[in-house]
Amino acid sequence: MKKVSRLLLPLVCLLIAACAPTAEDFVGTWRGVMPIEGGDLPFGLEIDMEDGQPVAWLVNGPERARVSEIEIDGGQIRMRMPGYPHRLEATLSGATLEGTITFLRPQGARVTAPFLAQKGLDWRFFPPADTGAADFSGRWAITFLDPTNGQETSGIAELEQSGTTVTGTVLRTTGDDRYIAGEARGDSVFLSRFDGGSAYLYVARLTPEGALEGEFRSGVGAYRVLSGRRDEAASLADASTLTRLRADAAPLSFSFPDPAGEQLSLDDPRFADKVVIVTIGGTWCPNCHDEAAFLRDFLPERRELGLEIVQLLFEYHTNFDDSAAAAREFIAEFAIDYPVLIAGSYEAGAVQRALPQLENFVAYPTMLVLDRERRIVYTHTGFSGPATGQHYEEFVAEFSALVDGLLAGS
Repeated sequence: MKKVSRLLLPLVCLLIAACAPTAEDFVGTWRGVMPIEGGDLPFGLEIDMEDGQPVAWLVNGPERARVSEIEIDGGQIRMRMPGYPHRLEATLSGATLEGTITFLRPQGARVTAPFLAQKGLDWRFFPPADTGAADFSGRWAITFLDPTNGQETSGIAELEQSGTTVTGTVLRTTGDDRYIAGEARGDSVFLSRFDGGSAYLYVARLTPEGALEGEFRSGVGAYRVLSGRRDEAASLADASTLTRLRADAAPLSFSFPDPAGEQLSLDDPRFADKVVIVTIGGTWCPNCHDEAAFLRDFLPERRELGLEIVQLLFEYHTNFDDSAAAAREFIAEFAIDYPVLIAGSYEAGAVQRALPQLENFVAYPTMLVLDRERRIVYTHTGFSGPATGQHYEEFVAEFSALVDGLLAGS
């Protein structure tokens, strides 16, 4: 029997090797899910091969966020989210992926959420079904209540519906919630988003009175009670009025290191007699990603006219080396060719300490526009990107007119 076993051993090894997963086994359409308190938070996941290398897309309605940093080792897959320090790690078993998604949080903390995916499923919340559904399309004035402290914040949901498919976004004073997608089922709507940066889940029902009642959750544990009503005239505070300057503020001045450790000051000759956009953000901030893509394209045709941009990062990391590494990845992700500086860590009061000219600071990102005398002539809190459609187009037109006027000396 021992001799037979030895003879069979090479064949057994060959059979095991033949059954081992390969990169091709990961290729296909997957229904990804983060099972969180309050329900499943789903998103689309597509995996393919390009020039022999794996590539993936995170799908949220019309958005396809490309993931190129992927490692496949046997039955293991590891993804670094595009432009973020978050990671997805999972093991393949048949047509199922199971693992975790790890999010970086302030002060270097990490939060891990479970992850499951089923191959071959292209629906989000529910399999297709011929079922009636309420109409959730339109503009909704939303209130988010934090039950732990009673604090309320406002938002505007703008939704489009085709049959039972619902897409749209939520605008807040701090920026938009980017692309959200889902379905209407009966008197309820289910919407979600995971684009590699943040993970959101909305579940709400339409009351007989026509109001929305539900909840909002994030993949890292945030919870808000949600209520809303249709209101085509709903509006938010003017983004140019939220960040206030000290009445006795001197011209803006700062000096911070770039990712290589070289100090750069606003007194540097490159900024002399220039219109300067100073943007305050972090690589962890999804709205900062949208803003970076906008500024990257905004600068080139205005650089020769005297425009400069400088990015100040306040990172979740608590040490310079990790913050610098995140900054370098951010620069590469968006092909940024203006200075990016490490201004500090994300914590209460950090921005005011770094920039004492600001009386208050509301949200990341915030842009400060300086005229050629280095006076702050405009502030813009938050950033609502392409997911907001007409709102984004209006912002681009108004901001372009402002900056072009300063460049022209008007």
